[in-house]
Amino acid sequence: MPERKKSLLFLPAGNGLPGITEKQRDRLERETPGCRWIQAEDPNQFLRELPGTEIAVVWQFKREWLEKGESLRLAATPAAGMEWMDIRSRPGLEVTFGAFHGELIGETVVGMMLSFARGIKVSSDLLNSGETWPRTQVTDTMHTLRGSRATILGFGHIGKWIGRLLSPFGVGIWGVNRSDLSRPDYFSVGDSVHPLTFLDRLLPKTNHLILAVPGTAESDNLIDERRLALLPRTAYIYNVGRGNAIDQAALVRSLNSGALAGAGLDVFLSEPVADNDPIRHAPNLIFLPHVSAFASNYFDLYLNELLPKIQTLCQV
Repeated sequence: MPERKKSLLFLPAGNGLPGITEKQRDRLERETPGCRWIQAEDPNQFLRELPGTEIAVVWQFKREWLEKGESLRLAATPAAGMEWMDIRSRPGLEVTFGAFHGELIGETVVGMMLSFARGIKVSSDLLNSGETWPRTQVTDTMHTLRGSRATILGFGHIGKWIGRLLSPFGVGIWGVNRSDLSRPDYFSVGDSVHPLTFLDRLLPKTNHLILAVPGTAESDNLIDERRLALLPRTAYIYNVGRGNAIDQAALVRSLNSGALAGAGLDVFLSEPVADNDPIRHAPNLIFLPHVSAFASNYFDLYLNELLPKIQTLCQV
């Protein structure tokens, strides 16, 4: 009987990250009979077990660990951000990232947009501040998503999912991307995809600016003070990509002055955000602690995506 391939899990829960459950671990083992799974509880155990391992499923992988991973054929993370894996593919080694987050993040963006549009955010703020029945104040802020225009900066996999979920609400979609300018099948008349050079022309007609760009040097301060000023005073901005893409100090000034109607942020320039950071005290802000891609079935969704690849490797 052929020896099962040594495979390693290093997915510790903590710091807001979910851990793989016993039920999910049982599914992984049941559907990959050619793999022998070992679960590492800490970095030291992971490094002890790494020699001879062919498949490693991890939250993150540090570059210096690779010298012990000469047998690795697959290093996989459920995370979407490239910064989680400080290694790149080499001959015989594939490095993969989770690609299932788009719908989860899209639902979060839709939730934030509805919270502003349907008075949920302002009502909660007023009631928490001591107002007993702020009906007039709330109704004065309420509007519909239908007929509004969303510009999605970073119209890749996640950006396209955000647009897909917004489309049934009657929201017009403008995608902005550096490379792929293809039109998704759900686009309606008036929806379009543009290169980054068009962004300044789109911002003055944008009701909702949504950022879903990766944390690279090219995305540093993409939305700076000048571009924030191009948005209408009634516009909202949302960031579910990385915090470096917005000039955070300029955003605070825009919110404090009323130059923007509101913001929904899941990512920040520095995380965790310090207690005295001015962004915490900005008005009309929905503040999420980098959780927009999570759900109780997070690892079930990841296994749906990962298992076909692992099954193939286990059979070789």
